[in-house]
Amino acid sequence: MTKKTKSLLLTITVNASRLLLAATFMFSGFIKANDPMGTTYKLEDYVSAMLWFRLPDTFLLGCSVILALVEFTLGVYILFGIKRNTTSRITVGFMSLMTLLTVYIAIANPVEDCGCFGDVLVLSNIGTLAKNIVLLALAILVCKNYSLQKNFVSSSIKWLIAIVTLCSIVGYSIYCIICLPVLDFRPYSVGTDMRAVLDSTSSQKKFDIKIIYEKDGKTLELSVEDTDPDSSWKYVETRRIPVETSHLATANFYVTDANDEDMTEDILYADGYTFLLVIPNLMKADEGCIDRVNEIYDYTREHNTAFYCLTASADERAQIYWNDHTGAEYGYYIAEERMLKTVVRGNPGLVLLKDGVIIKKWSNYNLPNEDDLQDWSKKAEEEKNKAHLHKKINKSEELSTKHKV
Repeated sequence: MTKKTKSLLLTITVNASRLLLAATFMFSGFIKANDPMGTTYKLEDYVSAMLWFRLPDTFLLGCSVILALVEFTLGVYILFGIKRNTTSRITVGFMSLMTLLTVYIAIANPVEDCGCFGDVLVLSNIGTLAKNIVLLALAILVCKNYSLQKNFVSSSIKWLIAIVTLCSIVGYSIYCIICLPVLDFRPYSVGTDMRAVLDSTSSQKKFDIKIIYEKDGKTLELSVEDTDPDSSWKYVETRRIPVETSHLATANFYVTDANDEDMTEDILYADGYTFLLVIPNLMKADEGCIDRVNEIYDYTREHNTAFYCLTASADERAQIYWNDHTGAEYGYYIAEERMLKTVVRGNPGLVLLKDGVIIKKWSNYNLPNEDDLQDWSKKAEEEKNKAHLHKKINKSEELSTKHKV
């Protein structure tokens, strides 16, 4: 093989590796920007499993936005060949750190999956380690031969690409925090028939039951067969995980009342519209939106619309705290915290069902106001009148047919 051929093959390999790195970083960064709250929850899992202290939720949310920004920006810089030497060195450093972290995760298994690609692509910890090793090898290859990277744009507009990337990914992250993810890959997206979810989960013959305890910032996860820990450990929640992992089965929607009676069917099989106020943790919930929450509750009472508050805070003290601080008059229905965080990215969040189908979701930052509710009420009344009119027409046609016979 001639020297020229070797050089050509190396150039092709370096640029192919560069494109694969760019695509992976941009995809990973975009997915995190699309669902910053989901990344925050994953970071919370890491912190609770690996550290002996908690970090503020706002700090972790900021970290999730920064992580999305770093990954997506690195991808763009690699793709367009911006600061090739510096960018390739940073990429090697970043992947070295991530690979070391995933070595620990693969061995200790502190979390079920790394969350690299959110809910779009779930990898096992071993799979994540293998992926990072491959990416690290590609990054080292590109770094050693950074001068072989082809320029796709002129140097005069690289600064513009950098600024647009920074502004767009930060802006998109903020928008998705306020208005919920634009692309919803979870099993509770708008348009999901929750009755089908219920049928799917109830058809499972086996559930993996996990009982969660907490002490001094550490989390203990036990199965039903394990011996209960000593009294110094505080009970947090019980998780019901279907053995089958289909898209609907992983939803695992299950709600009980204060007496531990299953209320799932009552909620999902209610006719017409149903509002679900989702508050995963009453002690950490945003109290700044409580006026709108109370307006929504008052509205549902006035218009005879179903309203349920779902929370993982089964502790009566947490419920009393929320009542005292917000003036809440509604009752509480208990569900698993992780499931509630999956339903809607907000604490609190709001979900609107119609005949068991999710038709709208809001975060705590954009809850509907009184005008929105009035508009929705008019729309609901119009739909009701149309349905009544169709009924009358159908009945009239039936009578006419019988008369002709």
